[in-house]
Amino acid sequence: PETEFTSIAPSPEQIDAIYEGIDITDSRSIMSFGSEAQNQLTQTSESMLENVRAKDVGEAGDMLNQMVAKLKGFEVPDVKPGQPTPWWRRLFGLKGKFDMFLDDYASLRDQIEEIADGLERHKGALQTDIISLDRLYEANLDYFRLLNAHIEAAARKMHQLDEQDIPALKAKSEEADDLALTQNLRDLQNARDEMDRRLHDLRLTRQVTMQTLPSIRLVQENDKALVNKIDSVMTNTLPLWKQQLAVAVTIH
Repeated sequence: PETEFTSIAPSPEQIDAIYEGIDITDSRSIMSFGSEAQNQLTQTSESMLENVRAKDVGEAGDMLNQMVAKLKGFEVPDVKPGQPTPWWRRLFGLKGKFDMFLDDYASLRDQIEEIADGLERHKGALQTDIISLDRLYEANLDYFRLLNAHIEAAARKMHQLDEQDIPALKAKSEEADDLALTQNLRDLQNARDEMDRRLHDLRLTRQVTMQTLPSIRLVQENDKALVNKIDSVMTNTLPLWKQQLAVAVTIH
């Protein structure tokens, strides 16, 4: 039996149970052999793709960049502490430089709070996705082991057919020159060919879906990285920006 993927290899007991359940005389059983694991792997792969399609991480990234750009682009004006508004601006009812700055800050603060609320919502959704991807990974791992168990069992059965059952029946039919035995030999060879086709299909499924496991982790790591960036802005950058503004206003 082959053991190409030792990291997710099935247990010997699981392989033995599947091997003992193979009925080479039942064509329907052979045609559907391993289909449960095959279908489940396909469903988990589709589930991951739908999860990626439904999640708009681009919007969260855009909001994050937008907030950082607003914070960096907003500077305290160069006004000396206690500097009064020029008389000509007061004459025409115009606000001083620092008063206009405070108005701009009030407007920007509302924009920042709105972006912050949006980032918190995205953060919650991303954290939920991270947990869901963990469950998806474990489920995929279980079905992958089940698929490998079917492949191992089928390979063992093929070896038995090629090395023991078919040669023995062929020798017996040639010796007895019995038409019934000859037909039994044809049926066994046909069943063997059908099992070989199923084994080939299962190997193809494994080859395609073996990329799903690292793909799940890749999506999950991207989500974690975005959550960490949101946390950094919300817990470090934004409070520091507010503190600097508060100090500037107090000094003025």
